[in-house]
Amino acid sequence: MVPLIAERMDDQFQQAHAQRMQQKKAQVDAAVERSRALQGVVVLLTGHGKGKTTSAFGTLYRALGHGQRAGLVQFITGTQSNGEVTFLLQQGLLGQGAFARVAYHAMATGCTWNSQGWAADKAAADIAWQAAQHMLADASLGLVLLDELTFMLEYGYLDASDVAAAIRARPPAQNVVITGRNAPPVLLALADTVSEIADTRHAFRAGIKAQAGLDF
Repeated sequence: MVPLIAERMDDQFQQAHAQRMQQKKAQVDAAVERSRALQGVVVLLTGHGKGKTTSAFGTLYRALGHGQRAGLVQFITGTQSNGEVTFLLQQGLLGQGAFARVAYHAMATGCTWNSQGWAADKAAADIAWQAAQHMLADASLGLVLLDELTFMLEYGYLDASDVAAAIRARPPAQNVVITGRNAPPVLLALADTVSEIADTRHAFRAGIKAQAGLDF
C-alpha cells in the first residue's frame, strides 16, 4: 500500500508542478508580447559589491559575438594590464581606428587615491570624455561601455548634465553600459536597467591578495 500512496503523491506532485509551469509560461509569454519596442538601452551597474566591470565586459563580449562593433572607455584604469583588455588585444579586436572591432580609450591615470592630483586627473578625464563622446555619436557602434564613469561625476571631473545629454543624444539603436559605485541620481533616472551589486563579503578584507584571472 505504501508504494501505491507514494505513486499517487508523485502523480499529484507532477500535476501541480505542470500547472505551476503552465502559469509561469503564460506570464512570460504575456511579458514578451508586451515588449515590442526595439531601441538602445542604458544599463547601469552600481553598488559596492564585486563584479560590475566583469558583468559589463560580459555584455561587451556578447555584442561582439553577435557581430557588433563596440566602444570602450575605462575612466580610472591605470597602466597595469587587466585580463579583459589583454584578451581583446590577443584577439586583435582592440584599436583606435574606424575599423577596430572595439574602439578603445583608457584614462590611464589609475585610481584617484594613487595620483592625488585633481588638476591632472581632471585633464585626463576631459580627454577620456572626448573619446566617449565620439563613441556615443558613432552609429556604427552597437554598444558603448563607460567603465567606472560614476567616479568622474562623484569627484567633479565631469559635469553630470553634460554626460546625461550626450547619452540621451546617442544613435537610437546604440546600447550603453555604465559601471561604478555611488551612481548619482541623474544616472539612476536616465538608465533603463539598473542593477545594484551588494557587498556582502570580500576576500580582500580577509587578507587574501587580489589574483590575476579572478580580480584583474
